[in-house]
Amino acid sequence: MKNFAILVLLMTFLAGCGYNESITIKADKSYLKFVGNTEMIQISIDGGDPFPIDNKIDLYQTAPGKHEIKITRNSQVVVKRLVFLDNKTTMEIKVP
Repeated sequence: MKNFAILVLLMTFLAGCGYNESITIKADKSYLKFVGNTEMIQISIDGGDPFPIDNKIDLYQTAPGKHEIKITRNSQVVVKRLVFLDNKTTMEIKVP
């Protein structure tokens, strides 16, 4: 009986030591994709400095949330849109 109690205690101790719990939180990311006539356009996000579109880059990463997208061509605004991006989503913005 004494050996059985020691064996049960030992098994309980060993079973408790092998348990490992972890939590993985993925980084918040959203993406913008510009389609249509993307020649000679400048993009401004949330009033930031305008940047030209790069044909080598398909998706532009940004944080989730509300953003103001402003697209200009030859100093004329062609798109001005307020968008809300969820986490891990891609929004396609059509450029006329």
